[in-house]
Amino acid sequence: MITATKITPGSVDDGHVLKGMIETHEQNTQKKVDTAVGDSKYGTIDNFLLCHDLGIKAHMPSFEKKHRGSGRQKGIFPREAFTYHPETDTFTCPVGQTLRRRNYNKKRKHYEYKASAKICAQCELRKKCTRAKEGRSLKRHARQDELNIILEKAKGKGAKRDIKHRQDLSERSFAWSTRYGFKRAKWRRLWRMEIQDFLIAAIQNITILIKQPKGRISKSNIQKVERNKYLKRELCSCFIRFCMTVIAGRFNMALGFG
Repeated sequence: MITATKITPGSVDDGHVLKGMIETHEQNTQKKVDTAVGDSKYGTIDNFLLCHDLGIKAHMPSFEKKHRGSGRQKGIFPREAFTYHPETDTFTCPVGQTLRRRNYNKKRKHYEYKASAKICAQCELRKKCTRAKEGRSLKRHARQDELNIILEKAKGKGAKRDIKHRQDLSERSFAWSTRYGFKRAKWRRLWRMEIQDFLIAAIQNITILIKQPKGRISKSNIQKVERNKYLKRELCSCFIRFCMTVIAGRFNMALGFG
């Protein structure tokens, strides 16, 4: 069942809406989220720490590790090739040189570690280590110790199973929604697109609800099944009236905005 939707401009990254989706889901279902499952777009440092602070299991591939070794990082030593020493708060590179803490990025909340530019320039492994003129640098988050624990849990068997199941479940839902114009923007302005998205999600949910129960029905459950059928018919009827109101252009009244 679809419990929350979010419409954003194309310039907004999917990973930035996780907090809002969690809040909307909990408000609509009156249930606390136990596990957040997503693809690598959601696997950002901010999202991992958000889930940690909310007591939610973060079953998402790391965005940084997913894209490691591509682009300018292709053929470059990974972060794991450098050893961190907590007692001195320094890194040691593959040839034994020390990278010391230089500055702090307030926006991204990480420290930057660098070695001497002269030492990096003379290193025989420079081509395998960095392409930057100033030499190799490493970033370490202010909450890196907590982050390491979260990332380790995200690599567990349960997380991998959920990620695989999410791909099947979510992609199937997206493919299903394209029948109703999910990939087409039939309206202008975000608030109108929200209505289109609500309608598509409602159609999918109602289709699931009106499916007949499988297997044999006992005599004691016949009355209950008939009552459920009646409720489903009433739900469909209400939804049709809702759609007619929307089509007529009475958007605010249809959504109960007053």
